Amino acid sequence: MRKFLACAVFLAFGPVAWAQDIVIGQSVPLSGSNADIGRDMRDGALAIFNKFNASNQLGGRKIQLVTLDNANNRQRAAENSQQLVSQGALALFGYNSATNSVDALPLVAQNNMLFFAPFSGSMSLRSHPNVYTIRASYKDETLKILESKRAVGANKAVVIHYDDEVGRSNYEAVASTFADQGLERPRGVAVKRSGVAVDAAVVDAIAKDSPHYVLATTQFNVVGEFLKIANDKGTNIPVAALSFVNPDELVESVGNLARGTVVAQVMPSPRSANQISVPLMKECAEALNALNGARLNYTSLESCIGAKVLIEALKKAGPQVTRASLLQAMGNLGRVDLKGFSLNFGPGQRHGSNWVELTILSRGNRFVQ
Repeated sequence: MRKFLACAVFLAFGPVAWAQDIVIGQSVPLSGSNADIGRDMRDGALAIFNKFNASNQLGGRKIQLVTLDNANNRQRAAENSQQLVSQGALALFGYNSATNSVDALPLVAQNNMLFFAPFSGSMSLRSHPNVYTIRASYKDETLKILESKRAVGANKAVVIHYDDEVGRSNYEAVASTFADQGLERPRGVAVKRSGVAVDAAVVDAIAKDSPHYVLATTQFNVVGEFLKIANDKGTNIPVAALSFVNPDELVESVGNLARGTVVAQVMPSPRSANQISVPLMKECAEALNALNGARLNYTSLESCIGAKVLIEALKKAGPQVTRASLLQAMGNLGRVDLKGFSLNFGPGQRHGSNWVELTILSRGNRFVQ
């Protein structure tokens, strides 16, 4: 059995050590180029679970978040899911992308269990009956971007997407949203998910039709590579990106080159002022600081929110919670008011939010509304 540093204590003892715990399984990148994102996904939830465990509201049982490293690799993510399910995880939670989630879907169906709060708005996940989300879809995000761009006369876009199953699904979500609004379907340019995704030929392919803007459905590194090469070539095409782009990582990788880039956000801003005035932000920021001294960002905030909603579902499922009862409880959770962000779940409503706002990288390398 392969062991991972982040969870060696759990794997060393196996299912027996988990017997008295409510085990929540997570697979995210804790190594490689996306390790910072994966750690934020883990720590935002862990901070809330630790705080809740200290309150002893589950009759002595603790929520145990078991996080395995997938190194942003689909095969490892699939292996992680198999391991988590076979060793007794009650639910799978907070996976880092659709690509690293899709292979878990047959497992959760076979075991009648919940797959909750993936960090993705991909339509490739949202039709599955065991998947419940806390964020808007990529179609929702695209519509918000499209409306904003149309307001300034920008109607023509080229879409960057990954050249794989999930990437093509994301392109189709974007293109169909344009068609739904009576616009011509945008052309797509496919890039590799690993290695060097963008080179001069890709930039030329994007620029050849003189689009008003590029709409990116990829991670931040692809956007960063595009901005660097386009700048070197003197190609000035604005970029708008779905929330799959991590804005903090984008700024860190290219700085001022990203000035003016628009990124859709599906969570409210974790800016410092909100951490003082908004109860949800204050709680998440304080819990994270108590855990490891980190500052709250969009990624850790989303994970914090996911953990808080999952706790509400666990409470509703009762003291003898099972995989099936937790799945049922989530489907009947109703309105969840977190005092800064609200969600709704119910029969036929597995996606708790369709809220989207747009941010733009402004002076001081900060994304602002």
